[in-house]
Amino acid sequence: MNKKLLLKPSNRMLRIGENLRKAISYKFQVYNFQEEILNNSTILVTEVRVSKDLANAKVYVTTLGGKDNSEILIEALNIEFKKLIGPLTRGMKLRKTPKLRFILDDSYERQTHIDTLIKTAKLNSRTTNQ
Repeated sequence: MNKKLLLKPSNRMLRIGENLRKAISYKFQVYNFQEEILNNSTILVTEVRVSKDLANAKVYVTTLGGKDNSEILIEALNIEFKKLIGPLTRGMKLRKTPKLRFILDDSYERQTHIDTLIKTAKLNSRTTNQ
């Protein structure tokens, strides 16, 4: 077995990830972005995963109202937050500022798809048993 798969994130990684999630969520509320798609979308930060060396962070986001412009939105987020990373992490007192990479969180859609598959499988098994 691969030992890397068994390692859990440290308490520090979890704490920094949660603090970054709160700070990014706050920026969505108060900051006026240059890209209009960011100002017009309701964006939720679902999770932030920080690497062991704290150099990189994956920011999982989802939008309310579907995935219509999700690719454009993610691209705009990755561009806009490059200039906000300094003010964003200044209050966190970190030696390294993590490089943020925004990723669309599609876990809700996958969960809904799996639920419908299970329901159809149950209905099919009931009809074949009768």
